Amino acid sequence: MKTEITDKQKHQFNLMRATLRRICKDYSTPAQLRRNSEKDYGLGFEEVIEMAYENIQQDAAYAVKGVKEL
Repeated sequence: MKTEITDKQKHQFNLMRATLRRICKDYSTPAQLRRNSEKDYGLGFEEVIEMAYENIQQDAAYAVKGVKEL
């Protein structure tokens, strides 16, 4: 049974894909954060890694908002 996806579903998929690509490519790695947290943000590593984690959660929540399970 082949199901066509709607324009809205295509948009939602592309939003989720873009979010995952941003998380993969634009977020610093833990090693980069460990090395540069003081210099780049003026904060300790633990605080920076916590903020990065919260940002990832927020990005993911936005990407799946309103997406219904198929």
